[in-house]
Amino acid sequence: MRIVIDMQGAQTASRYRGIGRYTMSLVTALVRNCGEHEIILLLNGLFEESLDSISGAFAGLLPPHHILVWTAPDPVNVSDPSNRGRENLAKILREGLVASLRPDMVCISSFFEGYTDNAVVSIGEFDWRPPVCAIAYDFIPLINPGQYLDHDAAYARFYKSKVQQLSRADLLLSISESSRHEAIEHLHIDADRVVNIAAACDPCFKPVDTHFQDHQALLAGWGITRQFILYTGGADERKNLTRLIEAFACLPQDLRQQHQLLFAGKLSPSQKSQLQSVASQHGLASEELCFTGFVSDEELVLAYSLCQLFVFPSWHEGFGLPPLEAMSCGAPVIAANTSSIPEVVGCPQALFDPFDVDAITRKMEQGLSDHNFRSELMAHAHRQSRKFSWDACARTALQAIENLGRQRAIQAPQTPACTDP
Repeated sequence: MRIVIDMQGAQTASRYRGIGRYTMSLVTALVRNCGEHEIILLLNGLFEESLDSISGAFAGLLPPHHILVWTAPDPVNVSDPSNRGRENLAKILREGLVASLRPDMVCISSFFEGYTDNAVVSIGEFDWRPPVCAIAYDFIPLINPGQYLDHDAAYARFYKSKVQQLSRADLLLSISESSRHEAIEHLHIDADRVVNIAAACDPCFKPVDTHFQDHQALLAGWGITRQFILYTGGADERKNLTRLIEAFACLPQDLRQQHQLLFAGKLSPSQKSQLQSVASQHGLASEELCFTGFVSDEELVLAYSLCQLFVFPSWHEGFGLPPLEAMSCGAPVIAANTSSIPEVVGCPQALFDPFDVDAITRKMEQGLSDHNFRSELMAHAHRQSRKFSWDACARTALQAIENLGRQRAIQAPQTPACTDP
């Protein structure tokens, strides 16, 4: 089969988030596991700064002529109605190139792109189109419109239009069983058109032999002077950081005095200020809440390895990569009992109700003070993290694509055999 993969999920602002990491890791694994299948990568030339890095990442894995670039007049972002003509032209140019390749399957790495940037992703602008599959990360805005759509009518129209287009895809590759059920329920598509291929984390996330005292300079730069509880991820409402801070403030005094709460990752000044305000309102001293700012993967591995406890209170995730990264580094992990997170953590005893501050506090206290429980979490982390790999994700995706190809071949009208008059 010839499989064309639209790589815009690794080109837009998503390249700095989980979608970009997922796109690059999955596609690399697909190339490793493709066997006799032919894979062609399609890049958007309007994101010129990303072209060399993506091409370089596949050097030696794909022939250079299997990495193609299309371009169009810009800007084409949907948020500006004056771009409509250029946007439509870009769709035609992109799909025209795809059609010229005569692929057996087109795989779209990220469909919800193009509102504020020059991404163009579409299905079926031509009369003829090849089978299309797309990665289904989550449908959080659709399920929670009050937080994500109701305040912005223009974006809501864009998002809902994208949902409608995505429902026309021949196959969705979900990143968890939770996101698979979301697609079936909220896009109203048949269950056999959605396959859970799961996710994994980068191989750099692994246990390292390190000690707290070996990294005093790094920790001091983060404001850490004693053992710490770690969170990493975003800071929007569903991440539930306000309740995390409240729960930390409710810990017994002796545990509070022994630990700090560290937020790893880049937060905006307003996000950081808001969290500090919440901490102050709940009686926390300024040094009890710490922030790393941007961290490299190497620094994040150290944070996971050195923390006393990793806490992930988010109440809605398509997959929930940070808990898997933490477990891959051997950290004891506790997390919310909602959406996809139980699939990732795989330990009911490690879960809590993210809407109940007391429940979060009790589980944190257990993780910090019950040494047997903490040891069980660490042993479980080793076992559970080994269940996820990018090669397994790629093989599942390829199997789903092959199955769809066989189904379409069976359903295709047969050409009548020639008979003599």
